[in-house]
Amino acid sequence: MNFLKEEKMKNKFLFFILFSFICLTQLSSKTITDMSNNKIVVPDKIERVFGSAPPTTFLISLYKPDLLVGLNFPSFNMNNFGDSYYLGEKFMNLKSLGGWQGSQKGASVEMLLKLKTQIILGWNNDFLLKKMNKSLNNINIPTVMVNGDDLEKMPETFEFLGNLFDMPKRGEELATYAQNSLEYISNMTKNIEKGKEVTFYYAEGQNGLTSDCTYSFHTTQFRYIHAKNIYECQQKDIMGMESINFESILKADPDVIIVQSPKFYTNIFKNPKWKMLKAVKAKKVYLVPRIPFNWIDRPPSFMRLLGIHWLSSVMYPQYYKKDINEEIKTFYKIFFKVDLDEEKLKEIKKRAF
Repeated sequence: MNFLKEEKMKNKFLFFILFSFICLTQLSSKTITDMSNNKIVVPDKIERVFGSAPPTTFLISLYKPDLLVGLNFPSFNMNNFGDSYYLGEKFMNLKSLGGWQGSQKGASVEMLLKLKTQIILGWNNDFLLKKMNKSLNNINIPTVMVNGDDLEKMPETFEFLGNLFDMPKRGEELATYAQNSLEYISNMTKNIEKGKEVTFYYAEGQNGLTSDCTYSFHTTQFRYIHAKNIYECQQKDIMGMESINFESILKADPDVIIVQSPKFYTNIFKNPKWKMLKAVKAKKVYLVPRIPFNWIDRPPSFMRLLGIHWLSSVMYPQYYKKDINEEIKTFYKIFFKVDLDEEKLKEIKKRAF
């Protein structure tokens, strides 16, 4: 009898412990709806986050870099000139854990677990989802999906992350800038006469002979300002950068050339073939700024909000009425919390105007 009584007491105690654990878990977590309309249970207090790809990693850094458990890329690379002045030492010293972008096979799941990652911020991109879901299928880290590259949804994204990270004022600050920028550029484009859109070629790669298609997510910002891409094609995969021959570029003879590679930017003015193009003759060739992150692409990120101002200023100077220098300073103050002096501004703008 004593044995049965002891067993009953033991079971009651175990039940109490289990019940208390469930209650504690419920109290320390919450259910949210992410930007893909998925219901996700996340910790009440989020302190360790991983971005599935650079666009989401960049977004996290805008709120609190200390949240990041790692990066998807070296902080300084050929497309993004990361700098502690803008990003802080903590960000610059984070290790790359991989990601699901481009040709990468995925992040190190072992490291994500070892670092006690609480949530993964996923990039809501059709090219990535299948690969990412397959990798994360067997681990118990919730994935919260956000729109990391959709320009028009940036205000919503900023507010969503402000609430997720319990930083609503920061989210509102970023969302307000995004909304004001989108509205300004949208109103500007209403003045562009139909058929008078500026034509452009987006030159990528060391030889300038790779580019991105008209309706690729890599060229969203060009479409937003109503610039006309000479390269009409269908995006094949997440990488983009489709090959094009010089004869096609020569035939289209674009008004403006936007260049990603500093090496190609230098060579385009020396190469006899490229010098035949009217954009080169008129010196309407511009190098994409990349301090601390690329303003246009590689990766597509919130920097495009400044990118649409820059592109408008060089492609449609007759319609863009803002002081672009002041706009750059305002952006860096809001997004990176720095006051640009003339030397820093000059460094950022080098060969972009």
